[in-house]
Amino acid sequence: MTALALASSLPAANPSGQPGLAPSANRPPSHLRTSTFQEFHWGVAYYPEHGELATLDQDAERMLAAGMNTVRMAEFAWDLMEPEEGRYDFSFFDDAIARLGAKGIRTILCTPTAAPPRWLSLSHPEILRVDARGVVQRHGSRQHASTASDVYRDYSRKITRAMAEHFANNPNVIGWQTDNEFNCHFSEDYSAGAAQAWIGFLREKFHDDIAALNRAWGTAFWAQTYARFEDVPLPAAGQPTHLNPAHRLDYTRFIAWTVARFQHDQVEILRAAQPRWWITHNGMFRLVDYRGQFGRDLDVLGCDVYPMFTWDPRQRGATQAWALDAARAWTGNFFVPEHQSGPGGQTDYFHDNPEPGELRRMLYTSFAHGADSVLLFRWRTARFGAEEYWCGVLDHDNVPRRRYAEVAQVGAELARVGPALLGTHVAIDTAIAATDFDNTNAHEALHFNLPAPDQVAAELHGHFWRAGYRVGAVHPGDTLRGLKLYIIPHFTIIDTAWLPQLESWVRDGGVLVIGARAGTKDADNNVTTDLLPGVLRPLVGATVVEYGRQNAPEQRPLELEIAGKRVLSREWYEQLAPDDGTEVWLRWATRHQTGTPAATLHRLGKGAVVYVGTYLNGAVGGALVPELAKLAHVLPALAGAPAGVEVVRREADDRALWFLINHTEQPQYVTGLPRGRDLVADRDVRDELTLPPRGVAVIRTPR
Repeated sequence: MTALALASSLPAANPSGQPGLAPSANRPPSHLRTSTFQEFHWGVAYYPEHGELATLDQDAERMLAAGMNTVRMAEFAWDLMEPEEGRYDFSFFDDAIARLGAKGIRTILCTPTAAPPRWLSLSHPEILRVDARGVVQRHGSRQHASTASDVYRDYSRKITRAMAEHFANNPNVIGWQTDNEFNCHFSEDYSAGAAQAWIGFLREKFHDDIAALNRAWGTAFWAQTYARFEDVPLPAAGQPTHLNPAHRLDYTRFIAWTVARFQHDQVEILRAAQPRWWITHNGMFRLVDYRGQFGRDLDVLGCDVYPMFTWDPRQRGATQAWALDAARAWTGNFFVPEHQSGPGGQTDYFHDNPEPGELRRMLYTSFAHGADSVLLFRWRTARFGAEEYWCGVLDHDNVPRRRYAEVAQVGAELARVGPALLGTHVAIDTAIAATDFDNTNAHEALHFNLPAPDQVAAELHGHFWRAGYRVGAVHPGDTLRGLKLYIIPHFTIIDTAWLPQLESWVRDGGVLVIGARAGTKDADNNVTTDLLPGVLRPLVGATVVEYGRQNAPEQRPLELEIAGKRVLSREWYEQLAPDDGTEVWLRWATRHQTGTPAATLHRLGKGAVVYVGTYLNGAVGGALVPELAKLAHVLPALAGAPAGVEVVRREADDRALWFLINHTEQPQYVTGLPRGRDLVADRDVRDELTLPPRGVAVIRTPR
C-alpha cells in the first residue's frame, strides 16, 4: 500500500497517517496559526548545574533588569536528577526554580533524554545508536541513544513521569520542552532496536501483507522480493551500491515515526500530570516530520535560531528570513527556545561576534517572521565541555558588556512590542512551497546532483525578499487564503489531496507556478506511467515531451527568452507541448530546442497556472521574479523602502504591526510609511523616518 493510501485507510482522527500514534487535541497546523501565549516569554537558557546556582540571585536581578521573565532548564541534567537508577533527587532544581520564581522569573523544564546518564548506557548498551557502518555510538557526547529502542523508551517514560509528578503543582513551572533538538547531529539508526521497530512499522503500514510491500517498492528489480517482513533490511547507502528509492523513502518515514512516537510518550505523561502546561520542542533538523504527528502533539513548535552560521554577513538577513518562514510553514507562529546571543564555536568553527546592533537586528527579524516568544542561548558562557566557546549573553568572567546592554535594550522595547505581537500572524501575498517531508527525502533518495526543492525555494525566496515583496513559505496542504502568487518548485511527489484546493484557488484569481520535474513520482517514490507532469497535467494544460540533465551548460548552452533577454538554464531542460487553449509563455532560444516551448500558461477562471520546464534557481529564478510579480499583480510591501530595508507586516483583526529592519551598515531614510505609533522608539510616525545602521522600527496601525 502507498503512503497516501495508508493515510486514507487510517482513522480520520490520525491525520498524519503515522502508525500507532493517537490524535492530538491541538489545532491543525497552518502558517496563519498563532500561539496561545498569554504573555511574551523573554529570557534565556539557564544552567544552574554548571555552577550558576552560586550566582543565581545576582543572575535573576540582571535578568529582571533586561526585562526577562522566563528561563529554560534541565535538558541535559538527567544524571543530576537520577544519579542512580530509580533514585530521584529534584532538590537542586526545586531550589533554583523557587529562587527564580520569587523574583518573578518562571521556568520551562525539559525532558532530559538527549543525554542519558552513564549508568544507563553501561547497564543497557542496547540503547545506543548504530550508524550505517555498524559503529556503535559511544557515551561521552549526546544523542547517542536510540529513540527506536523499546528499552530507552521505557526509561524515557520513567524520568518524564518522575519529573512530571514532582513538578505538577509547582506554580513557577509553566511549560515543557521535549528532549533537545531531535536528530541534530545525525538522524539514521541501524541498531538492533531500530531493526526490530522497523519490522513493526512495516507490518502496520502494509497491514501485515508482504505482497503489498513488494508491489509498492517494485522489489522485482535486482531480485529484492521479500518473503517476510523480518527479511527486509534497514537500507544503508553505498552498501554496496545504489538503493531502491521507495525502500529508502519509507526508511526516512520510519525514522520520523520513531521520533514522533518517542516524543508522544512524553507528551501524554506531561499532559496527564498537569493540563495547564504548554509543550514545545526545539528544531529544525533532518528526518523529523514537524507538520505530521510530531508537530500536532505540540502546543507550539520551537525553532532554534542561529543566523551566524551564514558566514557572509551580507546574506544573513535573507537566510534568516527564509529559515524563519520555512519554520512557520510547518505549524504556524513559533517559540524560539534558543536564539543566538553571541558567537558560537565548537571543534571546527567559531562564529563572528555580532557587531553593535546586529544581535538586536537578528532578534527583530525573528519577531517579524513569526516568533511569539524568544529565549536567548545562553545566559553565561560555559567554562567546560564541548560548548565552552558557545558564547552567551555574559562571557566566562560574568561581566556584563555590550551584548548584555543590547539584550537589555530589546527587553525594554519588548514591554511595548511583545504584548502587541501576540495574536498576530505574518501577512504575505506571495509564497513558495516548502517543508514537505516526503519531497525533501524523495529527492535525497535519487537526486542526480540536482538542487533539492528546499534549496531552490530558499533561492527564490531570497530574490523576492531582496526585491521587497511580502513573501513567505506555505505547505501545499495549507490554506492559500490571502495569496496571489504561489510557487511549487520541483515537488516530484504531488499528493492528490492538494489538487482541489489548488484548482479552486487558481479559479478564484491566484497564479500558480510549477517547476520542472513536478509530479513525476508516485507516493512510493516510483516514476509514474502517466503523461508528465502526472497528476498535475489537467492543471498545467501541457505535456512534457522531452527532458534532460544539463551536465555541461557552458559547452552546450540552453537559454530561455525572458523579458527580451537570454538566460542560461544550468541543470535541467524540458520541451513542452501545450494543450489547446494553453499559451506558450517562454521559449527555448538555442541549440536543438530553439523555438520550442519552455514554459506554458494555462488560464483557469480568473487565474492562471504557469509551468516552467527548467529549474527555478540561479539566473532563471532571478529573471522570472519580476515577470511573475507582474503576472500576479503583487507589489512590494512598501514602495518607499530603500534597498536593504526589510518590511514585514504582522496583523490581527484590530491591528497591524509594520516591521522596518535596516540590514545595512548605513542610515536609511524611509518614506511612504503608514501613520501610527513606533513601539520601539515609543513615538508617533507620520509618513517618514530614518533608520540608523541595523536599526529597527515597529509601527502599530489600525488594521
